[in-house]
Amino acid sequence: MSKKPAEINKRLVVHAIIEKIEQEHDNAEIRTRLVEGYEVPGKIIPKGKQDKGYYPDVIALEEQRTELFEVELAPEPNIEKWRIFSLFSKKEHGSFHLVIPEIHLSFFREQLTANNINAKLIFF
Repeated sequence: MSKKPAEINKRLVVHAIIEKIEQEHDNAEIRTRLVEGYEVPGKIIPKGKQDKGYYPDVIALEEQRTELFEVELAPEPNIEKWRIFSLFSKKEHGSFHLVIPEIHLSFFREQLTANNINAKLIFF
């Protein structure tokens, strides 16, 4: 039985992301602020905007690749944050992943396309 988005806790989704990374990548270094026992990721600051920046929900580092994961449970896009994460992960030879409830898939897909943001959508 699937849970409704309102019943889903961001920490539970982050736990699932971490579990999946650990199963598929033995050597990945995982960083998150949402689960105890992991190093906290650094704030990603856009060039020229030292007063602005964001912490990703999960970072997986492996063999000079940086994979960023951001969990969005409600259809409230933060285009600036997504753009920064997308550019950062590309610079670090990785990918930016938005993890979303399936019910919002069309909305998020439209937002990414309209704003020319490169992200992989993972839905549940």
